[in-house]
Amino acid sequence: METLPAYPVGPVADKLSIWLLDSGQYGLDASFQGRSGYERMETHEAALKSAGIQFKLVQELGDRWTLRFGPLRAAEVAVALRSFVH
Repeated sequence: METLPAYPVGPVADKLSIWLLDSGQYGLDASFQGRSGYERMETHEAALKSAGIQFKLVQELGDRWTLRFGPLRAAEVAVALRSFVH
């Protein structure tokens, strides 16, 4: 992912995870739980697709969905976090 453009702040994620990759870049997961979580995830999914931002949608056990990004530079992590945190 060369650049991560900002897109409007959406609904809050239930869980955010950031981890360091061997390359020195980062991965980021935004997870959503339950029926309302699925609806919140869909809002982000539509905005991400509209903005042309690459991500992976992971369906997890227990009614949880995760939007996964990476590899990201530190500045891109900051941009992504602003989209999930009010």
